[in-house]
Amino acid sequence: MTVLILTSEEDVTADMVLHRLGQQGTPALRLDPADIPGRVALTARITAGGEVVGHITTDRQRLALGDVRSIWLRRPGRPGVGAAEQAEWVATETERAFYGALRASGAPWMNHPDAVNRSRYKPWQLRAAHQAGMRVPGTIFTTVPDDAEKFAADGPVIVKSVSGRHPEDPPGTLATCRVEPGADFAGVAASATCLQNEVVKGADLRLTVVGEQMFPCVIEPEDGRTLDWRWLPAEECAWVIQEIPAALRASVQRYMATAGLAYAALDFAIGTSGEFWFLEANQGGQFGFVEITTGAPISQAIADWLTHPSPTGATPCPG
Repeated sequence: MTVLILTSEEDVTADMVLHRLGQQGTPALRLDPADIPGRVALTARITAGGEVVGHITTDRQRLALGDVRSIWLRRPGRPGVGAAEQAEWVATETERAFYGALRASGAPWMNHPDAVNRSRYKPWQLRAAHQAGMRVPGTIFTTVPDDAEKFAADGPVIVKSVSGRHPEDPPGTLATCRVEPGADFAGVAASATCLQNEVVKGADLRLTVVGEQMFPCVIEPEDGRTLDWRWLPAEECAWVIQEIPAALRASVQRYMATAGLAYAALDFAIGTSGEFWFLEANQGGQFGFVEITTGAPISQAIADWLTHPSPTGATPCPG
């Protein structure tokens, strides 16, 4: 049985997990779905008995669909995107065939595409986190300048990206910024805007969750007041693996169950009184920098889960 890793060629973080899988003797096949069709070939057949049989073939390996142990949906390209003609048609057709075959194979996912899609929406995240028992800052998503101005009147507030893209994912990125008093909100009408009550914090928490394991890393920027530590060089922050309260662990477990996720990187602001405020959860968030900085064995935990996957079941967000 083979672990199937779906990610781009530039994803060096995936190499950390591949190394761990190799050390423990777990076969793995890494490929980028963007190479289908072309460098990667697919055949999937539905038998008269309702089984799904077929194979995925690269220039190095041929993997039967029935031999897929687990699937790590890391940072894949879109199937068919490189087609020379009718690229959108080819991409849609190939994507439905490829992911449809993998869904039908019954293999466990980290994370399932449905869970990934649901978790991309920040309003859903915030409500699910609240329902799971976490503190969530007051937040508004709006295209109405008057509504934005009224929300900011209770300030202080910050403006942040709705999609939450990382600084290393240009050009669609936006650093978290403080909204100054008297700001002009007319531009809100041009695009959906996210405003949030600012949390006065002393540090940040990046909580990496792999199955039942949690790796809480407290991050303290040198200046002590940075709104978004992701935009700082690693050497300008102190990184410490530190225990978190049992109540927060339980809330995170409820959130993961609601979202149907086997992996996520959750970000919290730690208030000056030590309270934890949920900011966002990235279902495909980076973990390599935490492992390199602190020594936390996150790549080993992922390799262990992919070798012996445990089921994740999504439950509806209450209400």
